[in-house]
Order: sequence, then structure tokens, then C-alpha cells
Amino acid sequence: MTNPAVVLLASLFLALVLATAAIPKLRRPDEFTGVIANYRLLPSFLVAPFARLLPIVELVCAVALLVPATREPAAWLAAGLFVMFATALAINVGRGRTHIDCGCVRRPTSMSRIGMFHVLRALGLAGISLYAASVPMSLASLSAAAMVMGLASATMLIMLYLAADIMVGLPDSHAHKH
Repeated sequence: MTNPAVVLLASLFLALVLATAAIPKLRRPDEFTGVIANYRLLPSFLVAPFARLLPIVELVCAVALLVPATREPAAWLAAGLFVMFATALAINVGRGRTHIDCGCVRRPTSMSRIGMFHVLRALGLAGISLYAASVPMSLASLSAAAMVMGLASATMLIMLYLAADIMVGLPDSHAHKH
């Protein structure tokens, strides 16, 4: 699967995932600081600086994935971020701390509690990042139709990604009937 259109799709999708995660964190930094603190993985003096830096790194990585000259290193960075996220999630799931908000996508209507879905999703995103990092791509080799299809496909995938995140964050209807 060295088709440049597939690499473009992967890069665009990853950029959209990272941007949709970063922007709400930048808008509500105090809330995101609380999310980071809830993971109980960092010493307290590192929580606020980490919470301020992470969304900036995510956003810079998202933009860099869209620039041909920086796409490959950005994809490697994205892979590292997603492995870090999977590790943090897995540690807390292993501790039985599934009641905490994942902090993946900030929204007022639902809270995305963590579980194996989140761990596996982060690992899947790491895999996509590794693919994007390891397969060379030249925009010159892509037709305009392939670029449009890559953009449309990445947009569709991000909508499915966000819909799945919202569905996982919805309250369990069985829990309210008892």
C-alpha cells in the first residue's frame, strides 16, 4: 500500500484528528489541566505545564502533517504521541480508573470515560502514523482527482471518528433504568 493517495488520506486524517483534539484544549486550558491531573501519572508540578504544552504540540504536528517537507517527521511525532496516549490510558484502565474523562475531544454534552476502546483507538492511530511516516509521498505524483478524493475521504473518516467518540461518551441507558 504505497499509493500516494492513501498516504495523503492518512496524513490528512491524522492532521484532522490532532487538530480536533488540540483546539478545544486550547480554548479551555483549566479544564484540560484537570483532565491531565485526573490521570495521576505526572508529579503535580508538571501537570499544568504539560497540559499547556500538549495541545500546542498536537496543533503544530497537525499543521506539519500538511506540509510535504515536514510530513514524515510529523508522522513520527504523531506516532509517539499516540503511543504515549495509549500508555496513559492503559495504565489507568489497568488501575480500574475508567471513570475519568479521556480528554481526547472536549465537549460539553458528554464525557468520554476511558476503556479499552480508547487504548485500541490510540494504538490504531499510532499504526496509521507509522504508515504515514514510513511510506514516501510526492504530491506531484497525485492527480487533482486523487487529492480531492483524499480530502473527502479524510473528512468522512474524521466525522466517523468523532461520532464514535461521542457514542462511547453517551451515558449508559441501562444504568438509568434501575
